[in-house]
Amino acid sequence: MNSRLYVGTLAHARLGAVTHRFTYPALTFAFDLAELEALDRAQLWFGLERARPVALYARDYLDGGPGTIREKLERLLAGTIEPGSIARVVLVTAPRWFGHVFNPVSFHYVYGHDGAIKVVVAEVNNTFGERHTYVLEGLERGSNGLWLPRMLTPKAFHVSPFNDLAGAYRFELSDPLEALDVRVRLEKDGAPVFTARLEGAARPLTTRDWLAVTARHPLTLALTVPRIAFEAARLSVLKRLPVVPKPVPSDPRTIVTAPPGWIDRALWPVLDRALARGDQGRLNLTLPNGVVRALGRDSGRDDAAVLDVRSWRFARRLATGGDIGLGEAYTDGDWTSPDLVRALTWLHRNRPQMEPAAGPFVALTARRRPAPRSHAGNTPRRTRDNVRRHYDLGNDFFSLFLDDTLTYSSARFSCVCPEPLEAAQERKIDLVLQKAALSPGARVLELGSGWGTLALRAAGRIGARVQSLTLSAQQIALARTRARAAGLEDRVRFDLADYRKAEGTFDAVVSVEMLEAVGHRYYGQFFGTLDRVLAPGGKAVLQTILIADARYGGYLERADWIQKHIFPGGIVPSLSALMDAMRRSSKLALTHVESFGDDYARTLRIWRERFLARRHEALALGYDESFLRKWEYYLAYCETGFRERELTVAQLVLARPGEASSPGANR
Repeated sequence: MNSRLYVGTLAHARLGAVTHRFTYPALTFAFDLAELEALDRAQLWFGLERARPVALYARDYLDGGPGTIREKLERLLAGTIEPGSIARVVLVTAPRWFGHVFNPVSFHYVYGHDGAIKVVVAEVNNTFGERHTYVLEGLERGSNGLWLPRMLTPKAFHVSPFNDLAGAYRFELSDPLEALDVRVRLEKDGAPVFTARLEGAARPLTTRDWLAVTARHPLTLALTVPRIAFEAARLSVLKRLPVVPKPVPSDPRTIVTAPPGWIDRALWPVLDRALARGDQGRLNLTLPNGVVRALGRDSGRDDAAVLDVRSWRFARRLATGGDIGLGEAYTDGDWTSPDLVRALTWLHRNRPQMEPAAGPFVALTARRRPAPRSHAGNTPRRTRDNVRRHYDLGNDFFSLFLDDTLTYSSARFSCVCPEPLEAAQERKIDLVLQKAALSPGARVLELGSGWGTLALRAAGRIGARVQSLTLSAQQIALARTRARAAGLEDRVRFDLADYRKAEGTFDAVVSVEMLEAVGHRYYGQFFGTLDRVLAPGGKAVLQTILIADARYGGYLERADWIQKHIFPGGIVPSLSALMDAMRRSSKLALTHVESFGDDYARTLRIWRERFLARRHEALALGYDESFLRKWEYYLAYCETGFRERELTVAQLVLARPGEASSPGANR
């Protein structure tokens, strides 16, 4: 029989500025999985999937799905090793002992038909009811006879409250059919910061040996947790080692083993029933315990959406927060997806089918939520505060994903072929300037400066004289610096002022995606300002995001996730709402409309890809993971809206009917 019991120790050592070492006894079993049923029949003290003094349950290992330990292991390793190439699996673990279990780490040794170890799966449990698997491949024998993976294994699971997720593990593993000697070292920046070593002497799995070990070590397992708690207290209190906050698990190989609370248990069947009604495409839903469910209808293409739930509270957050709860749950790591836009698209397309089956979800989320802040009054002071909360996040932050033009609005692509974002942004700006029909010396008012690109291009390429208004202190500082560098200070002026404070007369007014910050109540003031400052025969060219007229009324009644977390006070207008306000408050008329929502979806996809590629730089700037997940969700959420035609973006040209062309216009 290959199975055996090892009596030994587990030693921990913390290195670095704060050193700490301790060792405690360990009773470890090495089970050949092929021998478990025979061991269950032969030994009264051992039970496979049943209560015995020593018991082994498949539910305690790997994912939460059905099957034996070997079946679940083969499921995990699908794509890593060829089917049928596994000759034997030996599980090194601490099973349940009189119903009690303390099993910080298990190792699944997978042997090939040649008797060599092909791969080892290290399975780590923490005290928060979570489990994670590390697949160790490319094993080679070291000079000390231990097996080593060729590469370090990046840390992806929170175990100790005194270590963050930085660093990588170096594993050294004995063959459990020969001896027990397992060594783990956590390294950061090439230096070891923590080591652990599990070793022991082998005993055969007979009733006599088991009784002897039990008599000799009656309290070993019962005292392990108190010992570890005592050492943790010494580290925290006596050695003042700071505690690292526990992150919500985000890696797909981490599962939640703790059961949901009673509220979540009550809400999950409701959510499950609603999701099951979706018939627009396929959804692969992974539950926190690792169980995977295929929902929806197969479209005949390999395009299933994936929604990986990392916390049982996901259902509760949907029930109490609706679409806001969905976004907040993503920000906090309660769910994730390898293709966030595809997951959001599936949820959007299936919402009409799911809502009738949602029961209490609809009752909880359909209640009237607080109206957007702009309804309370986008006064000049409040508008300034709202704008600065978004745009004054930092120029370095926005430069992570914007192109060199620093243009934070939809680009205009010339075709579906690959095209640099910078060229598409310049095309968009040139279209705005072309529609304004400017000539050299034209007086231009820009509402919403951004980082100055449009104003500098109008002055540098056309020779216009531009006054640009903004409410962002950080944007205006950089815009003025760029104007000085371009030698255009005499033709471009950037002022920190509200649009309502505009003075003078201008041949053209241009504004690119600033209308979203105006607010429904203030569209009249906005168009009144345009009418007041626009010279006879002048044009106003506006680029704005638009929501469908049919959705606008409901949209105004309650705040959404973007208004709460990204653009406080922001309202996406509808074309009808703008035209109604314009007719009431000005003599202007709409003379041209061009929409290009697909281009905004493409722009957002490029921004998100750039943002994710420079995630580490964002962390280095001081933004935390939660903030970065919020912005990733924001970019994906908006992209979904444009792809699904819930939103579009358009350039509008306004003029007073019957007036001759402005002297500054080039007709």
